[in-house]
Parts: sequence; C-alpha cells; structure tokens
Amino acid sequence: MVSQPRDASSKRRIFGSMAHREFRKYFYSVLWQSSGFGMQFLVIGWLILELTDSSSQLGLVIFLFGIPNLALMPFAGIAADRMDRRKLLIVAQAAIALFIAVLATLTMADRVTIWQVYLTAIALGAIQGFMMPASIAIVADLVDRGDILNAEALNSAVFNGARILAPPAAGVVLETAGMGEALYLTATCFALGAALMWTMQKVPSHGSVSDTNVLGNLVDGLRFTVRTPVVFSVIGISMAFGLFGAAHFQILPAFAKEVLGLDAAGAGLLLAAAGAGSLVGNLALGSLGNSGHKSSLLLGSIILFGIALLLFAWSSWYPVSLLFMFFVGMGFAGFISVGTTVLQLSTPPAMRGRVVSMWLISASLHYLGALPLSVAADLYSWPIAIAAGALLMLAVVVWLGLMKPTIRRMQVE
Repeated sequence: MVSQPRDASSKRRIFGSMAHREFRKYFYSVLWQSSGFGMQFLVIGWLILELTDSSSQLGLVIFLFGIPNLALMPFAGIAADRMDRRKLLIVAQAAIALFIAVLATLTMADRVTIWQVYLTAIALGAIQGFMMPASIAIVADLVDRGDILNAEALNSAVFNGARILAPPAAGVVLETAGMGEALYLTATCFALGAALMWTMQKVPSHGSVSDTNVLGNLVDGLRFTVRTPVVFSVIGISMAFGLFGAAHFQILPAFAKEVLGLDAAGAGLLLAAAGAGSLVGNLALGSLGNSGHKSSLLLGSIILFGIALLLFAWSSWYPVSLLFMFFVGMGFAGFISVGTTVLQLSTPPAMRGRVVSMWLISASLHYLGALPLSVAADLYSWPIAIAAGALLMLAVVVWLGLMKPTIRRMQVE
C-alpha cells in the first residue's frame, strides 16, 4: 500500500466534513451570508454617520439591533426545534436581503431618514436573532456525529474569513461607487445565501415538540439546561465570556483611539488581526477531526482568550497589540467552536435549537456588557476596565471549569 503524503492527509482532516454534500452547500451559503454580516454594520454604521455625524446615534443603532436580537433568541430556539430549519433560514435570509435592499433604494433616491435606519436595525436584529439558533443547530443535521467538531470549526472559519475580507470590500465599494451600491451589495450577499440554501435536499426536520405549547417548550429547554451538568457549566462560562470578555469588541474603536492613538484604519486592523486569529484557530481545530480532548480544548481556548485580552489591555505599543489581538481571536474562535460542538453532542436533536439559543444569548451579552465597560473606562481608564473584565471572566472559568469537575471530566464523543 502506498502511503499518502502527510500534508494530503492533514488537508483531508481539515476539510473532512466537506465530504457531506449537503454540508458543502450549507458551507457556501454561509460564505455569502457571513459576507453580508461582515458588511452590514460597516455600511449601515457609515450611513448613520453621514446622516447624523454622531457616534452616539451609531451606538443607539447597535442598541436597537441588540435588544430584539437577544429578546427573541429563546423563542427562536423553540422555532428551530418546531420548524424545518432549512426553510426557516431561507425565509430569514431572504427577509434580510429585502430590508437592506429597501434601505438601499431609499438611499439611492435620496429619501432615506434616520427613523428608517432605526426600523431597519430593529428588523435586522429581530430576524438575525431568530435565525441564529437554527443556523447552528442545523450543522449537526448535515454531517455524521464524528464530523461535528470539524464542521463547526469550518462553519466558524468561513464566518471569520468573511470578517477579514468583507468589510474592506464594502469599504472599497463605498468609496468608489457609493452608499446605495454598498447596501445593494450587502443585500445581494444575503440573497445568494438564501438561494444556495434552497438547493439543499434531504435535511432532517425535528418536530417532536410541536404538540406542546410554546411556554412548555421554553420551560423544557431551561429544565434540560439546568439539569444537565455539562450544558449548565458550558453556558455558565459563556455568560461570563459574553458579559465580561467579548464586550470589548463593541468598544474597540474607542480603545484604539484613546489608548493607542489610532485612526479608523488602525482600529480596523486590530479587528482584522482578531479575525485572522479566529480563522487560524478554526482551521487548526478542523485539522484535529473528532478529537477526544474536547475538555482541554474548551478550557485552553477560553483561558488563552482571557490571558491575551488581559495583556492587550495593558499594551501601549501597536505591533504588540496586534499580536495580542491575534491570540484573542484565536481563543475566541476555539471557545465558540468547541463549546458549540460540546452542546450539540450533549443535547438530543429535538432539544438542540433551544439549548443553542441559550448558548447564543449568553455569548451575545456583549451588547449589554459594552455599557458597564465604557462606564468603568470613564471612571478609571480603558486598560483597567478591559483588564477587570478579563479577570472577572477568568474567575468564572476557574470556578466552573477547573474547581468543579464537570467539564474537566466530561467525555463527549
């Protein structure tokens, strides 16, 4: 027997889940969807600045996006368990494309107003919050159980790859063509994502909860989370991750300007460095296949994230800050990918949407965590505020991840 070259074998491990036909279609759909996500805040944020020349108005738009996004996720998890996940995602992406296309048309006609942007932000927050549990829960429906970690890593990798490439592409269109054209490009990305998902076939649908009421579904999901030690511990750590750790992403431009003395381009490179770290981290995870060391990977990733963020908080030299942000992104991606995989493997298919919605809510607390973080920065300083957040998060990791045996001893295959 002729042995395969080592690099070819490694390549097969990294892209192992791409052997599943329906996952390949989903992967390319997510590529376009993630490109739309990567563009939307830059383009709509720029539109707000052009209309109002006010950073507080930009903050208000993020707030208006975040509130329905978080509020609807518990019910979105129920929907992901009651409905056909594929159809839900097709309708959601098509609706997003429609809302952004309407905003683009108003902009091109020079009829756009600030309240129309508010309504668009609320609509996008609601729709994207409603689709996220299904977009994660469906991954385990498309691959074999042993390929779930690889599939989650590739799914996260394409999202983070879009985080690096899509915003600069949108920026070029903004500068060379105009705001309306950039909005149309964003809408087109979501429309292509919906079209590619339409081509998927033979995707399992789990409708076992449809005979009970919505409140009962929600209570069942909460009860399962509390009574399943692994799920409870992972989501508990994720809450600290979102509220204390990941909140820095929302205020990074202010930190870059006030602490590092950077302009918008410099702040953008910090975000790109985090995106690059996330991409590298996801590809590394993908190369592991169905690793039996998920506990070590989960705790190692969140600890790397916390330590790198702590070091970043006190760095005043830009090249070193870029390096620390790279490792922040790597730890971020590792925790999200491995945590999602652990929850997928620890949850029955009919319950998966509701558990994933709680996971997403906990990780999305950065929308709320940005406010106390900025208040602490005003009272003390940005380095103290970000370092305090990192330490609080690490304290929860030590408590739930190291002092308690649940995660350390978990066996999830």
